[in-house]
Amino acid sequence: MGKLFSLAILVLVTGAFGVLFFEVTSTLLLPLFLAMVSVVMFRPVHTWIEQLLRGRNRVAAVISTALVLLVVVVPLVIVLVLAGNEAAKLVRSLDDGEFRDQLQRARLSLGLEYPHVAELRFAERSFERLLADTREGAFASGNHDALERLHDALRRLQVILNKDGNSSSPSDAQLMLEALAKAQKETPGTLAYQQAMETAARRFHEYRVEFLGGPPRAVLKNIANPTSEDLKDWTSRLFAVTPDWISSFGGRAGILAGRTVFGIIILVVTMYFLFADGPKIAKQLMALSPLEDRYVEKLLDEFSRVARAVVSGSLAAAMAQGMLAGIGFRIAGLHSVFLLAAVTAVTAMIPFVGAAMVWLPASLWLIFIDHRPTAGIVLMIYGAGVISTIDNVIKPWVLHDRSAMHPLAALIGVLGGVQALGPPGVFVGPMVVAFLQTLLALLHRELLTFGDSRKKAQRASDEPLV
Repeated sequence: MGKLFSLAILVLVTGAFGVLFFEVTSTLLLPLFLAMVSVVMFRPVHTWIEQLLRGRNRVAAVISTALVLLVVVVPLVIVLVLAGNEAAKLVRSLDDGEFRDQLQRARLSLGLEYPHVAELRFAERSFERLLADTREGAFASGNHDALERLHDALRRLQVILNKDGNSSSPSDAQLMLEALAKAQKETPGTLAYQQAMETAARRFHEYRVEFLGGPPRAVLKNIANPTSEDLKDWTSRLFAVTPDWISSFGGRAGILAGRTVFGIIILVVTMYFLFADGPKIAKQLMALSPLEDRYVEKLLDEFSRVARAVVSGSLAAAMAQGMLAGIGFRIAGLHSVFLLAAVTAVTAMIPFVGAAMVWLPASLWLIFIDHRPTAGIVLMIYGAGVISTIDNVIKPWVLHDRSAMHPLAALIGVLGGVQALGPPGVFVGPMVVAFLQTLLALLHRELLTFGDSRKKAQRASDEPLV
């Protein structure tokens, strides 16, 4: 009984320290994981260097680590810097008059112009603020002056539409103005005021949708006529950077840069020790692991296989698609070619949609906004026939007999990895999913073996003694 109690206490203490260890090292898990993957990928090269140096393991580890830095880390940093520079230029160019002129010509050619956009956007923002106040319930303060100005602005707009004989003038304009007038008469902070404001906002929404030609065209016109705030929001989402981060570049950007440098240092140090002492570390893990040695060996072998399959297959295809896309974008005369090629390489690792997330909008830009339909159509054909097709050639050639991951599992891994880890999750996520598949396969195999053993033991016990 005493030994059982001691064992239970030991398990609890070990679990507590395990949780504490995870909390302490949680910020280092990504560089540690990337270091393990890099060592797995470059292990054959390290073995060859070690043989050339006649067993000088430490020197070979230094050379192998430097080689990974030169081949992987340094080019990746250069790519990020150049792509970020072009991204910053692109964000600044969104405020240029030339870009807005191109956008206006495209809207006119597609019939997506937004008449009286200033007046309607003014009303939209006003309703948003007024409705936010009504949600305070009995604490709503209201603003009769704002309601009066909003009512006058919409009434003047309706007078202009009636004078112009505009056929698109909404038929329920009077209902909207009456609802606003009723809201002005109610006392803020009452249920009647809240209901009147909600009715007026609904009437305005119906008015605006009818004015813009129905729900589908209203959505398209909203997208085609972005405000400055919309453009900032879209670009921040595209480049995974928020406007607040840009405005405080000297603060949070410095913190991010510091974390990145620290992560690279952890990556380099971990790679060196894994190159130098990898076999020893593996033996220590086998000695400390509660699993049998054959399980640990199997898991290490499977990790190596999965890492090589996912990283080599995905990255080789993505790099090829990015380079081919860059050539196509350059020939088509697009700007920010390096940025577009880098984004294409990243999106190429997303199943189902892949590189089409970049070359298709670029083709539509050339056709409808840049008014170069020939270049746009040629780029579209090149994208569908070359950029997105090369993936089906490279992956089987690189993977050979190593099993490829199911597209659905890869999609889940990519989306989940990006959400959890950011850009590195594009290839870390699929690796985690693939490794989990391996663990489940091993568990299933052992359960079957355990079941067969029990059946054999049962049959042996049921046999009559002679």
